[in-house]
Amino acid sequence: MKTDMTYHLEPNKPLVDELREVADDQLGRACDSLDKADEDLENSVHDLRKRMKKLRGLLRLVRPGLEKTYRVENRVFRDTARLFSDIRDAQVLAETIDSLAEHVPGDQADEMLAPVRDWAAEKRHEVLSEKGVHDRLAEAGERLAAARARVEDWEIAGAPADVLRGGLKKTYKRARKRFHEAQEEPEPALLHEWRKRVKYHWYHCRLLREAWPEVMTARADALDELGDLLGDDHDLVVLSATLRDEAPDSVPPSSSLRFTIEAATDRSLDLRRRAFALAPQLMVEKKGALARRIAGYWTAATAMPRAG
Repeated sequence: MKTDMTYHLEPNKPLVDELREVADDQLGRACDSLDKADEDLENSVHDLRKRMKKLRGLLRLVRPGLEKTYRVENRVFRDTARLFSDIRDAQVLAETIDSLAEHVPGDQADEMLAPVRDWAAEKRHEVLSEKGVHDRLAEAGERLAAARARVEDWEIAGAPADVLRGGLKKTYKRARKRFHEAQEEPEPALLHEWRKRVKYHWYHCRLLREAWPEVMTARADALDELGDLLGDDHDLVVLSATLRDEAPDSVPPSSSLRFTIEAATDRSLDLRRRAFALAPQLMVEKKGALARRIAGYWTAATAMPRAG
């Protein structure tokens, strides 16, 4: 099995073999996480959902050559992750409050945030105590076992460089488009869509990093930073919206609500400024040029003799 640090494709091996190996590895690790759910449900769910995102990123990279396999498997991985959205959402809510506290100046922060922390902890406990979790875990296990059995039959139609170029172009095109939309109108929904497309492009750069490790790793690291900035902003937006919609009756006093929402808003603005400052260097290249460039790295690497 590949280690998680080697979530990548090897250019000196057949693309379809590498596709199957990475997919099998991620599915195996997802199944391992399900097996540990009784010990630590939240960490198991977090790891499972991370594997599903990686698998969907993998599928998107070679989508032009997968034909109907993409639609079938992408739906399976998406729906499996959604089985546990409530658990992950409650966990992120609590973590976001803790993270916000680290960035709020002043001696009153802990005192003002304490009632909101208590509310989030109660919400988290309620979600984790819900009946039916074990049924969802069993269903996820069945889905993933069936998917893992199908992996060995996955095929890629077309020349590898053409397939990779097509996958890169489609995902990067969407990331770039969402960037320009968010620039014009930095609304939460548009920022969230941009963040999702950035994450998929990040997965693609990680998967192809062995084509030119120094260049691709540097790009992946910058995309990771951009994705984190946008992700933290989204978490704060969700926190504020949830407080406005659900908390007024359960989080005394109202001053804590106002304090938290104002602090979250200030923090979001800072994160967005940093994201928009970083993004241009990553989104300036046109879609066709970027896809040809990175696919070209891959083609060159496939022809390069390997040491040993």
